[in-house]
Amino acid sequence: MKQDISVIIPSYNRGAILHHSVESVLNQTHPVSEVIVVDDGSTDDTAQIMDRHFRERPSWRAKVRYVRQENQGQSVANNRGIELASTTWLGFNANDDLWLPWKLEWQFRALEKFGSDYGVCFADAWFMNNPYMKTNIFRFAGKADSQAIGVVQDGPKLIAAEKHPVWMQTVIARTDLVRQTGGVDPAMRYSEDHDFMFRLALLTKLCFVSMPMVLVDRSPADERHTGVSRNWHREEFCLNMDQYRFEKQLKLSEGLDAGTRDLIKNNLSRVHSAWANWHLDQGHDQEALASISKALQYHWTARVFAKWLGSRLLPGLTRFGLNVRDKDSAPRHDRVSWQADDKPSVM
Repeated sequence: MKQDISVIIPSYNRGAILHHSVESVLNQTHPVSEVIVVDDGSTDDTAQIMDRHFRERPSWRAKVRYVRQENQGQSVANNRGIELASTTWLGFNANDDLWLPWKLEWQFRALEKFGSDYGVCFADAWFMNNPYMKTNIFRFAGKADSQAIGVVQDGPKLIAAEKHPVWMQTVIARTDLVRQTGGVDPAMRYSEDHDFMFRLALLTKLCFVSMPMVLVDRSPADERHTGVSRNWHREEFCLNMDQYRFEKQLKLSEGLDAGTRDLIKNNLSRVHSAWANWHLDQGHDQEALASISKALQYHWTARVFAKWLGSRLLPGLTRFGLNVRDKDSAPRHDRVSWQADDKPSVM
């Protein structure tokens, strides 16, 4: 198996810290062929800092490619890197996350073991810079595994779950498969990586390395998110993105097993239930009723039905009673309130 790999790092206004991400990729025990840094129209001094690194670091001149584009979002930046890559395999890193030195070595070891049917390998990761997330991704998703490497029985079903362990910065994938997906959806400015991974899982089998191989930054969102993604704190922005993503998944999942589609419908029900909360809070009683009716169409529960009844008969009282919102259980992969339990499960 040919093991040449390019790693794409999209960046926006992270000039001061970008070099840490780049160095963590260059310092892999399995050497990378190239690192493609796509600057998405940064307004800070990223270009000047990158120029200094190229002058001072011979390894950068040999392997790092710096490309600048007009600001179009992280999805477009990733797609530019996908277009430019010339290797058999692709990896992705965020501009504030760090790869541990053995990441690629272990992932290629897993791919060699399981064979050519596996075009994606992901790894576990530790969260950092957040006192409420002192855990790793696999445990966070309730998918802790005692085996060093393993395979996923059903990739689309795993990723369709409310929480899943397949994060883009831990993944390496065959370049031809990545291009076959059409790349990262430019219409998405939030959770675009989860959408991308679901579409990739429709094309190939997945294997994994259960040891943490990435340090994922989870500092406060208002410090970490930039550009349009700073809207992360706006509930309606995230709900729009979630609804778009899950409606897309439901369409793409036609022909898959009923269990996968049920997971997606459950997520859509949660999204529309959260929309009802938002509309009630805004005083949009008719819109709230329409949203909760939609939630019931996707997945009926007594709790959602009670909210529908309250929204229909006593919207003011229902609005007053929403002190503890069920938006905390909506499918938001970045919420610190999502704490996985300690029970291991098999993927």
